[in-house]
Amino acid sequence: MRIGLPAIGIPALLLLALAAAAAHAQGAWLLSNGPYALSTAGWYLAWYPPYAVPMNLTLINVTWYKPNYPIWFRGTYDVVVCSGYTCDDEPATIYVVQYGLTMVNPYTTKPGTIIIDDVEDYIRYICRHGAMVAPINITVLNLTTQIWVSDVYCLAGDQWYWLRWLPYGLPYFVNKVEFVNASGIKVDTPLGGFYNRVPAGWYLDPVSKAVFKIPGANLTLLAELQSVEGKLQVLESQLASVRAELGAKSARLASANATIARLAAALAQLNATMAQLNASLAQARASSAQLSAENQALRAQLDALNATRARLEAEAALYRSQLGTCRSQLDALQTANATLTAQVAQLSAENQALRAQAAELNESLARLNETYASQVSQLQARLEASTRVAWIGTIVGVIAGAAASAVVLKKRW
Repeated sequence: MRIGLPAIGIPALLLLALAAAAAHAQGAWLLSNGPYALSTAGWYLAWYPPYAVPMNLTLINVTWYKPNYPIWFRGTYDVVVCSGYTCDDEPATIYVVQYGLTMVNPYTTKPGTIIIDDVEDYIRYICRHGAMVAPINITVLNLTTQIWVSDVYCLAGDQWYWLRWLPYGLPYFVNKVEFVNASGIKVDTPLGGFYNRVPAGWYLDPVSKAVFKIPGANLTLLAELQSVEGKLQVLESQLASVRAELGAKSARLASANATIARLAAALAQLNATMAQLNASLAQARASSAQLSAENQALRAQLDALNATRARLEAEAALYRSQLGTCRSQLDALQTANATLTAQVAQLSAENQALRAQAAELNESLARLNETYASQVSQLQARLEASTRVAWIGTIVGVIAGAAASAVVLKKRW
């Protein structure tokens, strides 16, 4: 048989368990300073009660017709569920309602029901980073469903915002924020900073990590503690400044000592260098006479070289003049050579033409010789058929005439 925690005694028992869990959660916040830095010493910071537990909440709605129960959330938290002789932690659905606020009837206001949307949007905004829930009364509906009438503290940016402070900035609630006369006390809240007169709620001393409630705490002691912490902060600041100055002076002293050591080493090196320079100076002075004699000899050689240079320059001028004359002659020869080259080229062309004509004449002469030989053969044949004596004389005359004509033609070419 599975049973949950009994309804009788639920608030007391569960609040003790929640206080233990919250102590652990609060320790985690304090180890990291929560959203605050220790630089806020001298101011008490808006916080949450030690028994509050962390919970991711989802806003369900905001109602105006339920006095003291206007804001409803849904979250998840582990509860103890027992079966037989064993008990286990199981996640339960927790309906969280912020107690102690009552909204005005929106139908009696000029904006109307839009004010409910404004309140819901504002709550979603300030509670978007998580919340701490401090239960006032717990109702167990079943093994894994409970209703917590609580105070809800939302992490709004870097501040813890108690939802009972909503009437301070939103004129949509019947309630007013309670303020407490706290002479000499300074607090920092999401509503702003307050001095002497502060909003009622839970606060944290960021120096001692003590969590206390106003009203309820010893305000005189808190004021004195805050004053002492402020003075302590000033003294710590002065001490840090003195330590920083002392550290700077120590650093400067160490730097000066290091500089003195470097200067001493540099001085020793300088002395050694001066000794080397003195030895080098003595050697240079000993070498000076020898260098002077060598200088005189070099000067004599320089004078001889200058005289030789003057003579060579005169000869070079003469050679330059002769070279100019030779260049002029060379230019004339090159011009004549170009003319002769052109003439030779022309004669060569004419020679080639004559050779071509002679070749053509030789070919013509060969053809004539062939023609004459053919005619002679024909005439000889005819002579054999007729009178040889008459024809022989005629043929001899023809041959002699043809030969003479060929000789004359050849001589002409």
